[in-house]
Amino acid sequence: MNLEIDSRRTFLSPENPHSTPAIRKGLHGVWPWVAAASLGFLLLAGFGLLFLDEPFRAYAERELNSRLPAYTFRIGRLDFHPIGLSLDLEDITVLQNAHPHPPLAQIAQWHASIHWRALLSGRLVSDHRIDDPVIHFTRPQAAQEIQNGSARKQSWQEAMFAIYPLQINELTITGGDVTYREKTATKPLRLTDLRFHAGNIRNVRSKPLQYPSPVHIEAVLFENGHLKMDGRADFFAEPTMGIDADILLQDINLADLLPLTAPHQVHLTQGSLTATGHVEFGPAAQDVRLTSLNLHDVKVDFVHAAGTARKEEQTAAHVAQAVHKADNHPTLLVRIDQGKVERSEFGFVNQETKPPYRMFITDTDLELENWSNQLAEGTARIKLNGMLMGSGATRMTAAFRPDLEKPDFDLSLTIVKTQIKALNQLLRAYGGIDAAAGVFSLFSEVSVKHGKVTGYLKPLFKNVRAFDPEQDRHKGLLQKVYEKTVTALADVFKNTPREEVATKSDLSGTADNPQASTWELVLTLFQNAFFDAVLPGLEGKVRRDG
Repeated sequence: MNLEIDSRRTFLSPENPHSTPAIRKGLHGVWPWVAAASLGFLLLAGFGLLFLDEPFRAYAERELNSRLPAYTFRIGRLDFHPIGLSLDLEDITVLQNAHPHPPLAQIAQWHASIHWRALLSGRLVSDHRIDDPVIHFTRPQAAQEIQNGSARKQSWQEAMFAIYPLQINELTITGGDVTYREKTATKPLRLTDLRFHAGNIRNVRSKPLQYPSPVHIEAVLFENGHLKMDGRADFFAEPTMGIDADILLQDINLADLLPLTAPHQVHLTQGSLTATGHVEFGPAAQDVRLTSLNLHDVKVDFVHAAGTARKEEQTAAHVAQAVHKADNHPTLLVRIDQGKVERSEFGFVNQETKPPYRMFITDTDLELENWSNQLAEGTARIKLNGMLMGSGATRMTAAFRPDLEKPDFDLSLTIVKTQIKALNQLLRAYGGIDAAAGVFSLFSEVSVKHGKVTGYLKPLFKNVRAFDPEQDRHKGLLQKVYEKTVTALADVFKNTPREEVATKSDLSGTADNPQASTWELVLTLFQNAFFDAVLPGLEGKVRRDG
C-alpha cells in the first residue's frame, strides 16, 4: 500500500488532517520531555552562574585594586546576566589609601550593559548607570586627588575596561550625594539629588575645541540652592578633560562657604548668589563668561590678627600672582557682563590693636559692567553706593582698564557726613581718645597709568566734640579731666567760620611695585593715605575741638 504525504503541510501539527492518531499520541508523550529538558538546562545554567558570580566578583575586586593601587575597592555582590550580557555591581566601597577615613565613595548599584542603540549603528559599546552614590571627602583627601588626578585618569579607564570589556558610551548617575568637609568640626558642604547624564562617550582622540559628548547635570547645592549645567564635553582630551556648557547657579547660600573662607580671614556669614553664564574649559581654551551675577544681603568681614599677618601676606602674594598671570592670558578669558550687589555689608576687623576695631560700610549697592582680564574686552566700570559706619553717604565710581604690565584705572570717592562717634573704636586704638559729636567727610580722585599715580585725598572734620558727661560717666578720673581740658581749649583752636578743618594729601608719584595688581594698589594707596593724613587729622581735631 502506498502512503502519500503532502509536503506543503506541517506533518507534526495536531491540526493536520493527514496525521494519524498514533503519531499524535507519540507527540503528546515527547513534549513533556522536551519541556523538562529545557527547564533543567535553564536551572543548571542558573546554578552555574550562581557559582560563577562569586569568582567573577573576586576577579573584579582584584583587578580594580591592582590597577588602581592608590585605592582599596570592596564589592559586596556581583550579578552577571547572560541574557543581554549585563553586569550588576552592588554595595561598592572605595577607600583612598593615603586617607582611608571616611570612605571616599559608597555606591548602592553600578549597572553595565551593551548599549543597544549604538549597536544598531554598528558600534559595540557599553551603557553604565550608577544609582545612589555617596561621595564624602575631606580637605586632605581632596588635595590628594588633585595632586594625582591626571595620572590616574587612564588607570580608571583601564580598570573599568578590565571588568566590562566594552568602551563606555553612556553614563547616567541618579540620586548622587556629595559631601565635603574642610575640618572635622566645620559644617560640611553638601550637594544632593545629583543627576548626571553623558552620552556618546567615545574613547578616541578629538580635535581641539570639539566636544563629542552631550552632558546634563542637575543638583541641589547647600540645601536650598540649585545647580544646572547643559553642554558638551570631551572626556578623553589631554592633559585634562574639556567642557563647553551653559551654567545656572540659583539661590546659593553664601554662609555655607564659611568653612572655606574663614581660613583666609574672610568671615562670610550671610548672603545669596544667583548667576548665569557659559564655561568653556579645555586644553586649548579657557573661557569663563558670566552674563549675570547677582548677590544680595551679603555680610562679610575681613579679620586681621597678629597671628595671621604672615598668612595674609602669603595669600595676597598668591592672589596678586594669579591675577597678574591671568591678565591678557593668551587662552584664558574671564568676563562678567553685568554684576550686582544689593543691600550688603562689608567690614574690616583689626584684632591686633587695643582695643580692636571694626570699619564697615552698610546698605551697599554695587554695579559692575564689562569686567574682564583681557584688554580687548574694553573698560570695566564700577559704581558703588553705601553708608560708611552706617551714617556716611558713600559713593565710588571707577573705570578699570586691563593692562599688559601695570595697573591702569581712574577712581573717584566721596564720603559725606560720617558720624565721628561711630569711629571711636578706631580713635581709641590709635589715639587713646574718643569723640562725643562731629562729622567726618572725605573726597578723593586717583588715576594710575603707565606706572604713575596722580590724585589727592581730602578729609574734612566739622563740629567735633570730645567730652560728654553721659558718654564718659564710666571712665576714670584722669581721662575725664584730660578730655574736659581739651574741650575747654576748643575756642582757641577754632580757626574757620564754619568750624571745619580740612587737610589734603597728595597721592601723586610712582607705583612702588609695578607688578602689583590693581586692587592691591588701590588698597595700599588708601590705607597709607588714611593712616598718614586722615587719622592724624581726625585725632588732632578731636583733641583740639572736643
